[in-house]
Amino acid sequence: MRIVIPVIAFAAVSSVPLFATSYYLYLAELAMINVVVALGLNLLCGNGGLISLCNGSFMAAGAYGTALLTSEAGLSGLAALPAATLLTSLLGAILGYPARRLSGLYLALVTLGFLELVQIAIEEYPDITGGIRGLKVARPAILGLSLQSETALYLLVAALTAFAIFAAWNIQKSRFGRALDALRQSPFAARSLGIPVARMKPFAFALNAAFAGCAGGLFAMVTGFIDPTEFGVLESLKHITFIVVGGLGSVAGSVLGAALFTALPEFLRGTNEYSELVYGLILLGTLLFFPRGLAGLWERLPALPLQRAASKEPVHGAS
Repeated sequence: MRIVIPVIAFAAVSSVPLFATSYYLYLAELAMINVVVALGLNLLCGNGGLISLCNGSFMAAGAYGTALLTSEAGLSGLAALPAATLLTSLLGAILGYPARRLSGLYLALVTLGFLELVQIAIEEYPDITGGIRGLKVARPAILGLSLQSETALYLLVAALTAFAIFAAWNIQKSRFGRALDALRQSPFAARSLGIPVARMKPFAFALNAAFAGCAGGLFAMVTGFIDPTEFGVLESLKHITFIVVGGLGSVAGSVLGAALFTALPEFLRGTNEYSELVYGLILLGTLLFFPRGLAGLWERLPALPLQRAASKEPVHGAS
């Protein structure tokens, strides 16, 4: 069953180009890109207990890296995307190294400062990044074939998203994933168990940056145009909303949260002035009533009938 469900899900996602219009195909691509972002951030925050407000910066690094490696270095999309992902991962490790002694509010402020530095760097070097005018990104080419077809690009995004889900699930079940959980629960206890806490944090940041960098590269390919406003603090806060509403520390929660908040603007199209209010109410309601998010609620649903039946059973010995 564990194999059948993912296979059916991937087959269903892959069949979307058969009936969806170009616009809804684009929305599906954005949803899958958001899933990749949420998976990496959930490993860092949900499993590791480390907060980051600069996920948009890692996306920017992946997006601009992919675009520049394609246009300036002449690499194909097949080579530019993993190269940009690797470079973004190194950037995450560089940020994680000085942050290894920080936690909580101090760590959040450091990552927020890093986000502002990246924004300034993008705007101050317009000859390279295009500055505030933005940067045009050509359609990727793989093995000499340009992915001009919307269906071909969609299938590429779907395949990489499936791989990201598979990788995140295996990381959570690995020794490293268990060490991240121990780090979240108690750094002191984790250290007493022989877990190298000081080295775990930079590696966790690098891992999150790799997911975000890959998502940024895919975003650049899909949209064909990038600018700094796409990767600001609001984007980073939106990524945190994905994992909080979906479920911290859950792969399924990352998928549910990212899919929900990608589709939500479509349902709120007629209430633009109230959309931010709806987002806030969803986040507040989740924190108050469903602290484990949508994934936790989904896990509880099969048990609810059993709980009701148990509550109706008479207590033995009662008069």
